[in-house]
Amino acid sequence: MNTTASLPFRLARWFEARLHQTIDFNHSSLRLYGFEVVDPEGFDHDHPGAARVTFIAEGADIDALARHPDAPRVRDFDAIAIVSAEWRIVPPPDPRRPRQYPVRRKARVVEVRDNSGGAVVMRFEHEPNHVVFTSAA
Repeated sequence: MNTTASLPFRLARWFEARLHQTIDFNHSSLRLYGFEVVDPEGFDHDHPGAARVTFIAEGADIDALARHPDAPRVRDFDAIAIVSAEWRIVPPPDPRRPRQYPVRRKARVVEVRDNSGGAVVMRFEHEPNHVVFTSAA
């Protein structure tokens, strides 16, 4: 069994930590970024020079982002990320009881993909020190 985190997971965690230092949870559009990996080991140590990040495009939704004239540039990078701020269900500590609705909170969602797969990192506005990591679907 391989316990090493995938590159998309490590890159997503690294990039979201950088975003958390610079932007809030209130941007309304999706943003597309490209990454050139410089030092993969630097992701584990939060080294700022582990990758070069390039802003590619912004769009109101995924369709607008895909139609953006700069969207084809994603092929030029080692990995890409789509960043959004959206309402997401907060992972509950206990199972919900019948007729109880899930709580939704504003979250910054960072989805990173490369040729090997993808990873998603969510950070909720109401509890910014709690970060949720999942595989991309």
